[in-house]
Amino acid sequence: MKKLNVIVPVAIAMLLMSDVAYAQDATEGMARAYWGLGAGLAIGLAALGGGLGQGNAARGVYESISRNPNAAGALNAPFYVGMAFIESLVIFSFVIAFSLYNGA
Repeated sequence: MKKLNVIVPVAIAMLLMSDVAYAQDATEGMARAYWGLGAGLAIGLAALGGGLGQGNAARGVYESISRNPNAAGALNAPFYVGMAFIESLVIFSFVIAFSLYNGA
C-alpha cells in the first residue's frame, strides 16, 4: 500500500506533463487545459473539505443535544451560522476557481 501511495501521484504527474514534455512548443490551449484542471481540483478539494467540516459540526451538535436535550434551543442558531460560514467558504472557492479559469 505504501508503494501505491507513491506510484499513483507520480504516474498522474507524468501523464499530465507528457504533452508539454514531448511537444515542440507549449500552446495556449494546453495552458488553458491546466488552468481548468487546477480550477477543477480546487473546487473539488473545497467541496471535500466543506463536506467534512459540515459533517463534523453536525456530529458535534447532535452529540451535544443527545447528552443534554435542554440545550437544543441554545445550539440551533450557532449551528446554522457555522454551517452557513462553511458553505460560504466553498462558494467563495468556486467563485475564485471560476474567475481564475475565465481569466486565463
